Amino acid sequence: MDNIKVIVSPVIKQDGRQKIFVNFIDYEDRREAEAIIPGCVFIKNAGFSDEELDIFKEYLEKEQVGILERAKEINPLSEFFGKKK
Repeated sequence: MDNIKVIVSPVIKQDGRQKIFVNFIDYEDRREAEAIIPGCVFIKNAGFSDEELDIFKEYLEKEQVGILERAKEINPLSEFFGKKK
């Protein structure tokens, strides 16, 4: 699981609620899973086992506050244009 990349979206308002999309990507084996927090609900899984999703869910539950803080700092326009803070 060392080759898994975690990508965090900025905070997105959808249906009047704040959401963060978290992607787990394994480029080597071409697998991907996507979850939404809060709630740690997986909305996409292409290739990961149930056991691996359980590990990702544990990670999300444990790191939810830190992920939220990181997501709040993401400026989508700066990220799009490749600018650093």
